[in-house]
Amino acid sequence: MVCATGVQAQGRKIIYLQNYDKAPYHFGFLLGANFMDYNLILKDDYQSTKYYDSQELPTTGDEDLLVPVHFSADNFESYQITNIERDTLNRLMKTMPRVGFSVGVLGDLRLTEFLNLRFAPTFSLSEINYRYTLQINQKDGTVKYETPCSHNPYLTCIEFPLHLKYRSKRYNNVAAYLIAGLNPKLYFSFKKKSQNFNWLKNKTFDLALELGSGFDIYNQWFKMGIEAKVGFGLFDALSDDQVYYYAHPLNSMKNKQFQVSFTFE
Repeated sequence: MVCATGVQAQGRKIIYLQNYDKAPYHFGFLLGANFMDYNLILKDDYQSTKYYDSQELPTTGDEDLLVPVHFSADNFESYQITNIERDTLNRLMKTMPRVGFSVGVLGDLRLTEFLNLRFAPTFSLSEINYRYTLQINQKDGTVKYETPCSHNPYLTCIEFPLHLKYRSKRYNNVAAYLIAGLNPKLYFSFKKKSQNFNWLKNKTFDLALELGSGFDIYNQWFKMGIEAKVGFGLFDALSDDQVYYYAHPLNSMKNKQFQVSFTFE
């Protein structure tokens, strides 16, 4: 009898933080990697539309452009935008956007046994690159195709996501959960002091619908979460304050984002 009891005790799983989820509220922080992109709604005829203002074309003095545009103002007649494509992290991985990071604090309020309200103010830094190919039409009838020019915005964003979190029953020291909610965002474009032009600019305010899922893992010191979520901007994010040709081919654009986070509570 003693031996049997000892074997059962040795095989029993230790349950950590058994009363953790009964607390009315708790706090923590999160670290994450984000992949941000635009959903661009292009004009049907953007490739055939001609633009006649040479001042909209960046010159060789704009050192922030990865590939400056070269043209002769004396022989300039018009220009066209012939192609737009996302400049990915790796040109061989066409679907992989560049990686940003997120860091934030979170507060969790217990509503019912399995339903919580979570607020997680977050600071995010993202990078979105698009490559524009230009066709320069000259007065003498010749056509010059320019090397693609990249716009390169580093977007800083302060987010205020408010989510409902529905958690499953614990299985030993693991519980799965789903989240859904809204995320108001404030965007600030990063600009160098010497920069004399604007990128394809976001409006300052946006609101995203977010959905996600994850796992909470309990240990003897704290609870760690592994979470993935997607966000879809609900409004047109294209700012009216534009310089150069970046916004010409666009009817609208909406933000979209995928984020993987680790939470510690």
